[in-house]
Amino acid sequence: RKWDSGGRSYQRRKQEEVMSAPKLKEVLEDAEESLKSAELTGLPGLIFNPMFDNVFLPVTEKATDIVPAVAGAVPLPFVDDVSALALGISFGAMKLGYSILPHADEDLDRETDNLMIDEFLSMEAYAEKHRTPKPLLSSLMGVIGFGTSTLIDLARLPFSGDLRTWIKTTKEFLGYLMYSGVGQELMEGFLSVGVVDAMMIIARVQEEKNNSKESRRIRTAMTSFPETVADKSVFKGIIFDAMRYAKYSSAAYGLSMIASAELLQVFGKKIEAPIVKSTSECKRKLKMSRYIGVDAEDIIDPTPPGGDIDLLGHFIAVDKRPTQTSPQKKPAVVLALRGTYTISGVKSDAECYSAPFCNGRAHKGIAKRTDKLWEYVKEKIVSLLKANPGYDLVITGHSLGAGAAGLLALKLKSERLLAKADPALADVDIRCFAFAPPPVYLCENDKKSVMDDAMKSTYAFIHENDCVPFCSTDSIRRIARVVDDVDAATNVIEGPLMAIGKKDITPEIKDKVFDESELPFAPDAEKLAIPAPYAIWMRHVNVDEYGRPMYNAMFCRPQGENGEAGTNDLNLMIDKDMIPDHMNPKYERAITSIAEQMKGKNGIDGYVFPPIAN
Repeated sequence: RKWDSGGRSYQRRKQEEVMSAPKLKEVLEDAEESLKSAELTGLPGLIFNPMFDNVFLPVTEKATDIVPAVAGAVPLPFVDDVSALALGISFGAMKLGYSILPHADEDLDRETDNLMIDEFLSMEAYAEKHRTPKPLLSSLMGVIGFGTSTLIDLARLPFSGDLRTWIKTTKEFLGYLMYSGVGQELMEGFLSVGVVDAMMIIARVQEEKNNSKESRRIRTAMTSFPETVADKSVFKGIIFDAMRYAKYSSAAYGLSMIASAELLQVFGKKIEAPIVKSTSECKRKLKMSRYIGVDAEDIIDPTPPGGDIDLLGHFIAVDKRPTQTSPQKKPAVVLALRGTYTISGVKSDAECYSAPFCNGRAHKGIAKRTDKLWEYVKEKIVSLLKANPGYDLVITGHSLGAGAAGLLALKLKSERLLAKADPALADVDIRCFAFAPPPVYLCENDKKSVMDDAMKSTYAFIHENDCVPFCSTDSIRRIARVVDDVDAATNVIEGPLMAIGKKDITPEIKDKVFDESELPFAPDAEKLAIPAPYAIWMRHVNVDEYGRPMYNAMFCRPQGENGEAGTNDLNLMIDKDMIPDHMNPKYERAITSIAEQMKGKNGIDGYVFPPIAN
């Protein structure tokens, strides 16, 4: 007698198939799969998409489990055939009606398949069509996503207990400003009569120098590859992995940020992005899976819009593709963290004073959310790593999510938390890809070698004049001092004239703009840095033959050492693009540009060392 993998004889299995009405089951399963991928657009989508997910799909799933068994038990001939035919006709009519209504383009599936086969072919094929980027519409989609999530956040505030937490946070923040003296410094800098003129003067002086061989990037740049980057091939692997995880970081925000990235033609996909889309978990997973290149069933628990005020938005994915930064090219379980995309995220950003964390000091708000996040995801991460032996763990995020990703990587490595959770996970390699990370950590001097080792697989990226990687309590205090000094050095006539370029800015004022001297001590206001061995700072240097921006990268010191400046020594740069440059789709575009060059396009490498460029 032959047996199947479940221990049943083939004769017994055949009897069960007859008893369970296999034709009827097949029709119901087909209907179930169709409902999972069904999505109408426009007004019909607003009405029917929630019904697909919350009514039709659950009913069909239950029917698939129950109805074939009941039909198979009926002692009449042809029950399976007749029932399958009747339901098949009904479902066929529904599919016909669906095909008539406006619905999501199925070509996207084929396009995504092609993208996964060769991302660069898709980019180049798109570029050949001479489409230009849509930065305005891209930014609009990001703003819409932020606004939607914030409205959800505000609507739930009175009913969730979060209102009390917000009041407590506000009291703590105002109390810190008062007792530390930081509040007085900020008032002196930003509440003066000439503050607008002073900031315009600062912006003019900073822009002039930043476009020279004394740029901010050059001042912090390394003159050769960092110690952990042996050669060009290693950097190439970092950039290729960064392309993948930048998409994860966009996907963590939700569908509007994905649309924003697509509209910037990062990967050359022409995708129409209606402002209102279905936000059910089923549809969000499907869209996320298409964008990041994994199966929908391998995306675990994406955070819905809005969010817990203390739990960082995130999702987990099992990515079966090999990674370039792994010496053995291992696949990875990926934890992607959302940045500040709701009013809940602003609460963490506001707790900007420092607190003890992992052999040092860290941004209190982000450190608190990092600790809570790990407690929330620990069991899932451990379970997935055990179910997928040989997989690495990659943590990625943008902005607030990048800061938390960097701190979580430090925490897991320095405290060996995976090994403590399960000794079988002691050898799991942990890597972090942080896009636009704020300065969130400062190590104790006697623990530097230990923490440097914990940081060595963290890859941090800065785009152009993005302000967030330079934004800490210390840097805000310093820019407030500069504003106050510049305002004091001008009068009500000179200030406005200098601000609009009608009067030369004096050398004395220029010196004040670049005053980066240490400030008087203030408690919990240390000069925090990005927790990485180096930051890959990308700047726009040209455009390619299709009008798309081209970038190059420099390796920069996150923290000053041996008398050489780090990014945490720089004053905040006042620039009209300081916020637009922060958007994650801009990071995707810059990384893609460098990756194209690493593939040999335009005959350049995509990275430079000073003093070749600014």
